[in-house]
Amino acid sequence: MSLDLVHAPAAPKPVLLRDVPGADRVLTEEALALAAELQTRFAPKMQALSVARDRRQERADEGRLPDYLEDTAGIRKGMWTCTPAPEGLRDRRIGLASAAEAGALAMARSCGASTLLVDLDETTAPGFANLIAGIAALIEAPDDHTPMLIRPRPLGRDEPALLIGGHPVSAGLFDIALIVTHLAAPLSARDKGPFLQLGGIDGHREARLWSEILDIVEERAGLAPGTIRAEVSLESVNAGFEMDEILWELKGRALGLTMRRAPLTASYLRLMRAHADAVLPAMLDPEAAFLGTCAARMVKVAHRRGTHAIAEAPDSSDAGALRRPLDEGCDGMWLATPERVEPAREATSRALPGTHQIGKPRQYFRISPEMLLKPHTGPVTEAGLRGTVHIAIGALAAWIAGRGPVRIDDSLHGLASADLARARLGQWLAHGTTVEMEAGDSRRMTADWLAELIHEEIVALVEWLGPHSFHRGRYASAARIVQEAACATPQPDHVARLAAPLLDTLD
Repeated sequence: MSLDLVHAPAAPKPVLLRDVPGADRVLTEEALALAAELQTRFAPKMQALSVARDRRQERADEGRLPDYLEDTAGIRKGMWTCTPAPEGLRDRRIGLASAAEAGALAMARSCGASTLLVDLDETTAPGFANLIAGIAALIEAPDDHTPMLIRPRPLGRDEPALLIGGHPVSAGLFDIALIVTHLAAPLSARDKGPFLQLGGIDGHREARLWSEILDIVEERAGLAPGTIRAEVSLESVNAGFEMDEILWELKGRALGLTMRRAPLTASYLRLMRAHADAVLPAMLDPEAAFLGTCAARMVKVAHRRGTHAIAEAPDSSDAGALRRPLDEGCDGMWLATPERVEPAREATSRALPGTHQIGKPRQYFRISPEMLLKPHTGPVTEAGLRGTVHIAIGALAAWIAGRGPVRIDDSLHGLASADLARARLGQWLAHGTTVEMEAGDSRRMTADWLAELIHEEIVALVEWLGPHSFHRGRYASAARIVQEAACATPQPDHVARLAAPLLDTLD
């Protein structure tokens, strides 16, 4: 037994604050005890890493922006590789995200995707009842040949329905406790995992924490070391600088790297909040500036380490657009909706007839720190501003009301979209950005003007939905949070911190 296990503090008895359908099957004593142990053991480390994030932000505000770490140069320059993916996960060409819900899972499995991503964080409708129903659906789901990754919520988010030592348990730790308790044994018996996608990692020290967490849960579940494998989703600027180091910490478990544009852009806005020369327009070319550079570095690092680079699919059903990430070296893509599987299959059949591109000779360019921090350029237009307000309120209202991602202007928008839109409004307001008006003149962004725009959006929503549906849809609450968050100094880390207390409180 390790020294860490000997001196681990005793976990207090967890206190469950809500009773929801399926709780008797999902919230077993074993699952709650594991959540309590994880929270008790890892809360101090999570707090220390949160403080380290704050210190990095303070340095960025002072002009000391991220760079490649000197003390990990040996890892970046070293010749090492990750453990190869299991046989069933060698083909990652077409991945499909699904909610943890019986109907959605059945539809996703019938679409012919190479891999499924059961997303408890973004795609599954939020709320404690939905989470428990989702885990129950996974327990009851029939055996299927399609490999499945499960994405827990971030470690830094709270699950207020369960108190441990008088404080809410980490949502990520709670999700892992449920996943391991109920799914680890049947999945490992079929050599299908558990496989995870880990998001919200800001650097290699947070990846190391996840490695320690997975070590503990494997031991508790009686799994062989390294049974649980994980793909890392790059969602912060700092993580873009530490890709090698992140894979190093998880190299016996790593299934590859992927990238999500919305949280990465929100991270950039937060990091560069004190820098007026980094103001971003509403429309960003995903192949340019820091987004394009991070995607290129993801392919370079992942393939050098012998593991997959999986793109977030372009927001299009056009086969040519879907082919672009594959032409740039990615081994596949994550799709948000089932109807895009067929166009993606057409794109992959032409661009990637083999199962992956690991080991394929490719010319790489040197990526400097400045390239990973280069802002997208372009005007902030009135249409872009109004569209951002529309998405901020609509996507956040859907999340607060427990509906999950919603279609807005033919695109799917969830919590990450709401947070990005809020961050954009906050940046434009903080720097008094000049907005190009449709009439041909310009106007400076102010708090009063933002209030006018939010009021106009509320009026339009009431006229469209009617007062009752407007109220039940939680649009007023969302509008208030968006306005408060955009005007806050400093900006909140994530809009979920302000909106989470309203979940499960529909009156």
